[in-house]
Amino acid sequence: MTRLTLPIALRRPASALALAAACAAPALAAPSPAEEAAPAATPPAIRPLAGVLITGTAGSNNSGFTNPDGSTVTGNLSGRYEVLAGAEFPIDPNGLSLRLTAGIHVTGNLSGSGGREHLTRLPLEATLWYPLNDKLRIGGGARYSMHARFSGAGGRTSDGLNPTPALVLGAGYQLLPHLLLDGRYVYERFEKYGGADVEASHWGLGLTAIY
Repeated sequence: MTRLTLPIALRRPASALALAAACAAPALAAPSPAEEAAPAATPPAIRPLAGVLITGTAGSNNSGFTNPDGSTVTGNLSGRYEVLAGAEFPIDPNGLSLRLTAGIHVTGNLSGSGGREHLTRLPLEATLWYPLNDKLRIGGGARYSMHARFSGAGGRTSDGLNPTPALVLGAGYQLLPHLLLDGRYVYERFEKYGGADVEASHWGLGLTAIY
């Protein structure tokens, strides 16, 4: 049997091509899972929330108000309870978020004219919140109380109150995955028509459900 042999001149190029093919084979292998592009992270969703707070003040902060019939009532505008609802909007991956809420804030009864008059206002708030750790977060922002109105039995005190922008400082502690214990301080005042400012600063403590 006759064997086919390559000429010496062709042996060296053939060997070089075989070596190059062997070196290139690993490069053509399928990429490992670690080399594949990681899926894009899902951005945090907007989180609806609702809460209720007990509010009050360390001092009396009492002010007098005159009814249209000339009688007077006395009390403070720091409130008794507040109910709110809104949402948190993620701003940064580090956990910083913007909270926008609207609520209703009701004071205790004022004295005089039957003792059953109270002030109701509708606060709008915009606050920034930042997590210090897995449980604790701090926040601060602004508040504006709209439609401050006296109501109840008696001569009905006049509605001559003009709201001013207020400062909100707060802290929240996570009790459960979707439940926060919220504490806050609000520096707030109202302007009396034709008179001095009325103190309405208050603290608040309550629960906020957030999803």
